[in-house]
Formats: sequence, C-alpha cells, structure tokens
Amino acid sequence: MAIDVFGLGNTLVDIQTFIDDKLLKKLKITKGIMTLIDEKQSREVLTAIADLKTKYVPGGSCGNSISMIAMMGGKTTYTGVVADDMYGRLYENKISERGVKSMLRFTDSGLTGTAIVLTSPDAERTMLTHLGVCGEFTKSDLNMEVLSDSAVFHTTGYEFDTPSQKEALIEAMKIMKKNGKKVSFDIADPFCIERNRDELKAVISEYVDILFGNYEEVKILTGCEDPIEAGKQIRAMGPSICLVKVGGNGSYAFFDDTYVQVPVYQAEKVLDSTGCGDIYAGGFLYGYTSGYGIEKSAHIASYLASKIIAVAGVALEKFDMEEIKSFINEKILN
Repeated sequence: MAIDVFGLGNTLVDIQTFIDDKLLKKLKITKGIMTLIDEKQSREVLTAIADLKTKYVPGGSCGNSISMIAMMGGKTTYTGVVADDMYGRLYENKISERGVKSMLRFTDSGLTGTAIVLTSPDAERTMLTHLGVCGEFTKSDLNMEVLSDSAVFHTTGYEFDTPSQKEALIEAMKIMKKNGKKVSFDIADPFCIERNRDELKAVISEYVDILFGNYEEVKILTGCEDPIEAGKQIRAMGPSICLVKVGGNGSYAFFDDTYVQVPVYQAEKVLDSTGCGDIYAGGFLYGYTSGYGIEKSAHIASYLASKIIAVAGVALEKFDMEEIKSFINEKILN
C-alpha cells in the first residue's frame, strides 16, 4: 500500500489532569511554565497523579500532524520509539484507531515520553515534559521499503536535538530526494532554531521541499522582521513551498514566484491553542497529497487549525469528521 505521508517524530503521550496548588508545592514544581524533567521526576509526578481523573492523548508534533492526515482519509505511517509500558502501548493503540499505520519500536527499559499538563483551579497550566526513550531512534529503525514507497516524508525540528534522531531524519531525507519524493519539515520551535540555526539552514537548502513555520520561527531562521520577506528568503533557500503562520492574521503560502494570504477561519470557541500548528501542517499535507493544490490545501490547513482551538488539548477524537469533511467539500474545494 502506497503511503501518502511517512512521519518521524518524538513520540509523547499527552497526560492532562486537574490539580490543586498544594500538589505543585509538594512536588516542588514551578507553576505556569513548561519544564523538562528527568525519568526520576517523571515517575514521581505520574505516581502523584495516579488516582486523579486523567485524560491520555497521543501527542508529539509530528504524531499530531500524521494523525490529522489519517483522520481526513489520507494513508499515513508513523515511526518513533516508545517503552514497552502502559503509555507506549496506549500510544500505539490510539494512533492505530485514528487510522495511522504504526511503525513504533518498543524498548525494554526506560519510559515512554510524556507531556504532563497540570491545570490549577485558576485555569493556569503547568507542563512537565519528559522525552523518555524518544531520542533512542536511529537510522536502523527506518523501514526503507515503506519510506521509499511514500509520497512525502514529514518530520520536525525537535528531532535535531538528539544526534541519532538527526542522523536518521537526514538519512530519510536523502532517500526521498534520491527517489524523487517530497520532504516536509516543520521547524517547530524558536529555541530549537537558535540552537541549530546553521545546520538547519543547510538541511533545509539541500533537502526540504515543504516548510512550515510561525512568525517567530521564520524570523529567527532568516533574521527578517517581515513575515513576507522571511517567506521569500526561505523559498530562496530551496523549498518549493513555504507556509508561514501569523496568528490572528492567518498564514501565507509561498510557491512559484508568488504568495497568497490565507485567512483565519472563525473558531466556534477558543479553549486551547495547543497543537494548532501541528494540525495546520496535517491539514495542508492532506490537501497536498490529495491533489487539491497549494492554495486550497492551505485553506484546509487554516480551517482545521480553527477546529483544534475549540477543544482542550489535541483531542482529535472530539472532532465531528463528517461535519468537517462536508465543510471542506462545500466551502473550500468547490
């Protein structure tokens, strides 16, 4: 079975629960920020919230994008590393239910990566991220046969922080270019760009066909304050398509010798912007691999991003897919 999009990413389970401030103090956690924690701290927090009402959602930037494509009807596969624990098995089950072909590798030690979101009574969110065994992915974990049979390879800048993952994604990009296939890359995070700017630029210039970034990310990558000039500079680096997201002003799609501005679609309600960029990327890649063209694919991306804002976390199961597909067919594709 030919695959539309092959994804490689950090495999994280999003764990969401409500807590009181006493628990934060007991765990010595700074309220309201994102903190990277180690395995010992992760086990301590997971034990502390074990008896609370908790929601589990498969996450990670690339996994979110790949899930969105699959739920829209695209053929996708996703690869990464999880531990053979409750969270690793849950991740595989959940993405499989979404229609993603799982190519996860299970390890016998360590913990599956988690992003624990603790919401206080005042609605302030504290995020604790433990990457777990994510970084153990190597190029030997790539299924070359399936990769070569895929139309697009999609990954993110988060994988650049681990040498073995970086080596694997560059190997995957080389294979795709050799076979005349497309490489899609979400630059993902301003801090990641700052840490890896020169190497990222080199990889983007040599391998990337489709690039996603928000205003802050493309500004850091190019040094341009103007998102339009930044998009043009990225196109000049090598990618044939560049998507720049500019918050309430929508997004810009750069291709050929032109660009178009894509409006924001009105959200039913605004609950949580988590995963908005991931779903945008998934929406675009679904449209692109379905043959809908760049501009219409960007509209699909913008519309789906407006839908994820209306649900807590990246709970794609809450989407009314019939309603979504009907809107896209009637309002965007016609």
